[in-house]
Amino acid sequence: MKEEHAVTVILITGLALSLITKSYIGIVFAALGIPLYLAYLAREQNILVKARLFDRDLFLMMGITLVIILAFKKFSDPRIGLISMAVVIPLAFLIWDRLKGRE
Repeated sequence: MKEEHAVTVILITGLALSLITKSYIGIVFAALGIPLYLAYLAREQNILVKARLFDRDLFLMMGITLVIILAFKKFSDPRIGLISMAVVIPLAFLIWDRLKGRE
């Protein structure tokens, strides 16, 4: 339960920084702070001894996020793209898992 509280505090701090400064500093803080904190906890618990911190999935997610931000920046507000991505991607994975479960 302690991890969830720390992640929530990092996320709320990032959102507050973003609203106060009206820039993406808070989003960067949350986007870097949460994975670094969880990686630190995992290393402390000796989970990541044999696992790589930077793998192909991480770079794929970063690339998709960058493309979404740049595409929405060209046509509208990038925050709309990030919010829609935060809703669409989990729903897509939920649908994908349910479709795989039927087979």
